[in-house]
Amino acid sequence: MIQNQTIILIHGAGSISDAWDNFKKSFESMGNTVINPTLRYHQRGYKSDPKLGNTSILDYVEDIEKIIKKLQQKPIIIGYSMGGLIALILCSKGYGKLGIFLTPAAPSGINAISFSVIRIFIMNIFRWKFWCKPMPPNFSSAFYGVLHDFKKDDALRIFKNYYSPESGRAICEIGFPFFYSNSPTKVDEKDIQCPTLIIGSGRDRITPIQISKKLKKKLGKKTELIIFEKFSHYIMEGNEFKEVFAKITDWISKKIGDSAV
Repeated sequence: MIQNQTIILIHGAGSISDAWDNFKKSFESMGNTVINPTLRYHQRGYKSDPKLGNTSILDYVEDIEKIIKKLQQKPIIIGYSMGGLIALILCSKGYGKLGIFLTPAAPSGINAISFSVIRIFIMNIFRWKFWCKPMPPNFSSAFYGVLHDFKKDDALRIFKNYYSPESGRAICEIGFPFFYSNSPTKVDEKDIQCPTLIIGSGRDRITPIQISKKLKKKLGKKTELIIFEKFSHYIMEGNEFKEVFAKITDWISKKIGDSAV
């Protein structure tokens, strides 16, 4: 059992901290301190703060850094989707005791573009200056790209409860890192010193399994990869959550039992 750990949960793009409810309650019931902030300018629904549009992924990283610097022990950092990429960046800066990346977005150097990704974002990326505007949530895109393993009523419930506008700039930084001379999503694997775990899903359409496999190759012996072949991107509830949580807690238990961690 995992006890007396500080765990930071970082949600994905176009979402809010409440999406972590199952993870948060489960970790807390074991006797851990869980911190799951909602990222800057994110809020449930369609309404968006105009400042969100030009918010960089590094702004999100900076906000989490400020939280970590106030802690008395190094946290276990767990990120989902875009939050997985944020967690990866934080681990490269030396902030993590352990790093866990759930169906993570790709860092610079790993191609994240596929037919399914284009289909998900096409309505937004053809808006003029999308890279500096808030991206409103879209149920059709979410149902196709993230929630396709759920019945439509369940998918709509998840969408209404947990979806938020997202920064066009942050999405551009992730999807088109070659637009930047010094990509905000660049990660040097040599800088990652803590043990890390990647969770990939075989039916993922928004962060296809190839991203997790390429990230494993990039990080090499510093990481482990677990693939759930029958899961899609959304692994935050239901049987998906139960199976993923069991694997995560087993892995953490083994690592915190290692005197080197």
